[in-house]
Amino acid sequence: MADTIRGTLAEAGNAVAETATKVGNKVGEKAEEAKDWVKQKTHQAGNRADEATQTAANEAEAAKKDAKAKDGSCGCS
Repeated sequence: MADTIRGTLAEAGNAVAETATKVGNKVGEKAEEAKDWVKQKTHQAGNRADEATQTAANEAEAAKKDAKAKDGSCGCS
């Protein structure tokens, strides 16, 4: 323990600085976790959009083939 006011203030300042560093590190860690979570969710959404696009294209192609089959023309005139 400090014997003087100056020593006591220095110890208090060091304690505040140490705590601020710990808090800053914790905030940085949580920000990194949040960034990773957003990146993961964005990637998942992109994959779902790609799958939906592919499914729609496949269904459109199947509908086109069905319509051609019902029409009776093979398109080979």
